Amino acid sequence: MASGRFVSVTRIVFVIVTAIFAALAGRELYASIRAASISIVAERIERGETVADDVTAKYASRTVDMIARDYCRSDITAAGVTLVLAQLDRQNINSNYDAWVVAASNARRYLQYALSCMPTNSNFWLRLAAVQSAIAEEPLSIAGMMKRSVALAPYDQSMILSRFYFWNGFTDATLSAANSALDSDLTTMLKLGDRCMVNATIKRQISPQLRPIFDRTWTSVGTAATARFQQRCSK
Repeated sequence: MASGRFVSVTRIVFVIVTAIFAALAGRELYASIRAASISIVAERIERGETVADDVTAKYASRTVDMIARDYCRSDITAAGVTLVLAQLDRQNINSNYDAWVVAASNARRYLQYALSCMPTNSNFWLRLAAVQSAIAEEPLSIAGMMKRSVALAPYDQSMILSRFYFWNGFTDATLSAANSALDSDLTTMLKLGDRCMVNATIKRQISPQLRPIFDRTWTSVGTAATARFQQRCSK
């Protein structure tokens, strides 16, 4: 009798667990189907292919709408970030301010959501800092985001070079607030970065506010580290 009850309980547990896994699998499949077109358009943008403005706007809007469904999957989240940033990049603040405000607000909202799903993603912290800077530069807030980005990817060259682009556009107040993170990025870039890639980056115009900080770091790492940048790079 006891053995029979045990078998019955085991079967019930098995059925319940199977039903739960089936429901989860169904939800994942539904999410994949709904996000398929978003992922396809995002991949085209990432490959540098031409995507019409209306198509980008359409799928960026769908991306933001999916926040409510809470699809915290890395592939879906990353595709969404690509789309909302592409939509923002295509807006002209001078010719259509209202459209720019909507795109910027959507990008910030989606990046905040993306970070709730993937809080250790250095690139998402960087992009959120950049979007927030475009909306309204709040030095302490932006510095905090940049510090997280640096802490999560302190030696990733592609991230360091991406951050350098945005460091170059921040105000004195933000650079000062993020001084330790900025110093870490510049020092790592000059000491360990690929000579040719770093050369290509620093030969572009450095902003007046970043220039004195960059020059101090250049001096502090010493000629043993910086002399290699005098060598020519093949085209």
